[in-house]
Amino acid sequence: MKKMGSYKKLFALPAAALGMVAAVSLSGASAYFTTYVSAGGSQVVHMGSQTEIHEDVSNMTKHISITNTSPINDCFVRVKVFYSGQMQVEFTDKSESGDLWTYSKEDGYWYYGPVLAAGASTEILDAKIGGLPEGFDKDSFNVVVIQECTPVAYDEAGNPTADWSTVYTDYKDAASGEGDGVQ
Repeated sequence: MKKMGSYKKLFALPAAALGMVAAVSLSGASAYFTTYVSAGGSQVVHMGSQTEIHEDVSNMTKHISITNTSPINDCFVRVKVFYSGQMQVEFTDKSESGDLWTYSKEDGYWYYGPVLAAGASTEILDAKIGGLPEGFDKDSFNVVVIQECTPVAYDEAGNPTADWSTVYTDYKDAASGEGDGVQ
């Protein structure tokens, strides 16, 4: 019997040590697999530019200017002018060089040439209304100006380009509640 008791003592010490090592290792492994981190807070992300149109009318001429109201994003801008077929409208670029606004016959837009920096305004584009038929009430005409902007994109060479095909929206799809603001 004495021999059996000494074997128990001989095996008890390594078994206890092995049990302690297993217990310490198990808690470390358990912590590794159950640890997580959560984050909170928010940051405003400006996806595109924001612009405002300014239109003043004097002497049958609309003076059109666009201001980039975005705090950080530069953009390209363009305008389109709609008017009755009874009128004739003559456009004049009022910049010093006279070549900042360019008309495109393909789509009917007037494009502002340089990049419009955040907070900056375009030079004036005048739309002078003329050719009104006799007896036409000068106070009842309507000339509508539509303006659009797109953020500056850069090509492989680092040159600024405009991508007028991208549509930025600030709404979500009403049916699914999903949307990322870019189409």
